[in-house]
Amino acid sequence: METNKLILACLITLCSLPVAAQVKLGIEAGANLSNYITDSHSNPSDSKNMKVGFQAGLTVDYEFQNHLMLMSGLFFVRKGGNLKLGENYYGKDGINAYYRYPDVEVKMNYLQIPVKLGYNFHINDKLSLIPNVGLYAAYGFNAGESDLQMVGDGKLIHAGWKPLDGYGNTSDQAIRGFNHWDVGATAGIKAVIGKHYTISFDYNIGLNKAQSTYGLRNSTFQLSVGYRF
Repeated sequence: METNKLILACLITLCSLPVAAQVKLGIEAGANLSNYITDSHSNPSDSKNMKVGFQAGLTVDYEFQNHLMLMSGLFFVRKGGNLKLGENYYGKDGINAYYRYPDVEVKMNYLQIPVKLGYNFHINDKLSLIPNVGLYAAYGFNAGESDLQMVGDGKLIHAGWKPLDGYGNTSDQAIRGFNHWDVGATAGIKAVIGKHYTISFDYNIGLNKAQSTYGLRNSTFQLSVGYRF
């Protein structure tokens, strides 16, 4: 909650700044690689591989006279991952342990607002580099139906599921639903070429749990290209 208040305060500050030449509006779009990292103190789970997603949105950058920058925007982001869940599950024989869910696909859509501080290094008239750090808040919703594999009665069962809704209705089979809110930290660098064209690389890591049972947190690498007006 405190993180949300901080982001809201930064957004209000950004909106209250005078509209002048220092304010740059832009658009960005690109691809990302995302997966989930796991709390070591939670029920074991294993992130198997990264998932390809995308992002697109509007950017708002304000540069102060000392080259410090306040950077924000609004983005649509698709991210997720492929997981192994339910380690050390024992079947009816009580002897052979296995993953209850050997392959769980998660696809989520988010509306994401970052608030970052950066510093504009003017390399020359045609190139600027802006390293930046900050926070982000994102609200997630289902991206259609994801795929899931479950081992039951010695058989591999394929099913569809929606991560926000969870899966299963008994304690030994259920996967609790994912959280709508994702709040985290972000760091990256933006290159401004010829005053209008941009290339941005960012890393986002969730500070709150995207899913409570397995202590999953979002981890995303993003590469975007854009245009500043």
